[in-house]
Amino acid sequence: MSDYVKINQDRWNHVSRKRGNPYTVPLTPEEYKEAIEKPLNVGLTVGKSVPIEWFERAKGNKLLGLACGGGQQGPIFAGKGYDTTIMDFSEEQLEKDRLVSIRENIEINTVQADMTKPFPFKDESFDIVFCPVSNAYIENLDNMWQETYRVLKQGGLLMVGYMNPWIYMYDGDDVWDSSDKELLLQYSLPFNARELEEKGEITINPEYGYEFSHTLEKQIGGQLKAGFAMIDFYESKDRRNRLSKYGSDYLANLSIKL
Repeated sequence: MSDYVKINQDRWNHVSRKRGNPYTVPLTPEEYKEAIEKPLNVGLTVGKSVPIEWFERAKGNKLLGLACGGGQQGPIFAGKGYDTTIMDFSEEQLEKDRLVSIRENIEINTVQADMTKPFPFKDESFDIVFCPVSNAYIENLDNMWQETYRVLKQGGLLMVGYMNPWIYMYDGDDVWDSSDKELLLQYSLPFNARELEEKGEITINPEYGYEFSHTLEKQIGGQLKAGFAMIDFYESKDRRNRLSKYGSDYLANLSIKL
């Protein structure tokens, strides 16, 4: 792992250990029971559920949850009958999936791995790769798209969520924590925390780690170059932050391996 990936991994382990954000709190027995009794309801982004029609397109039930640990969506997939594997670089996040799987007597295969490296799976292993917003924590997306394409079966589906890059033009503390402070443009795109730190323009807080905005060319064009065809797309908003009144801060798409 490069230094920034290791720092981000340590950050997620630390936050997960203390359950420091909503994505690190596993489902309670009551939440799990309610989720299983209802139609499948999972999210790639904040503010909108994935259309059930996306899952109805799948040719099989072998699902890889990519950077999807935390004991929330993995158990729902497993409880709904998907042959579920969760890959995450945070061992603490994966432990949440194990906790729920043991408690609910469901099967989840957990794999600790870094998505900037070759995925530890054989070619054409999965029918679905489900990746909620997470690639903001890696600098280069090429490996992610190429490896996702490799491990999907022919006709397999990629469901992925990512940040709308425009939100990185503003200081995150101003967006989230300073409701009375004027929002001013501060950064050009693409935002690259590692490069900005090297230039002395920002200081990285280990509680947050390194983030990268990525261009839409790298997000969407990267999928197309890897061999995918995009077949659906949506936007969503996280109304907890100040920017949501100006535009969508999340994007998600469905692609197919041709």
